[in-house]
Amino acid sequence: MPSCRELRQDILLVVLLHAHGSAAVLAVSNEGQQSGKVLSVRKVLRTPYFTSRYPQIHYYVLYFAVRVADQTYCGEYETPVLEEVDDLFSAKNKDVEIVLKRKSLTLRTPKGRKIKARLVDDNQC
Repeated sequence: MPSCRELRQDILLVVLLHAHGSAAVLAVSNEGQQSGKVLSVRKVLRTPYFTSRYPQIHYYVLYFAVRVADQTYCGEYETPVLEEVDDLFSAKNKDVEIVLKRKSLTLRTPKGRKIKARLVDDNQC
């Protein structure tokens, strides 16, 4: 038969595990769709360092800042598609839908295009 001390330790372990599980559920529930405003957009042409006889495809790295409630998020997105660049620039100073998940941010432009970006430090925006 377990002692009173062992029972208290088991109960404490169950309470701690339950509390940790509740925190994880709360964190997951905060990952829903939110509304925010695009504050700034910056594009950087990423030039490859190799040369070839074939035409090169230019990739752009887009850095953008989105304000949600009282928090600002900075995203980084790489694309060769000029329409995506234009859509993101046209979303500046407009309300957009975003979804935050771990280290990524999915933004839907006013024209309906989905952009899945990586969260980066604020100093890059």
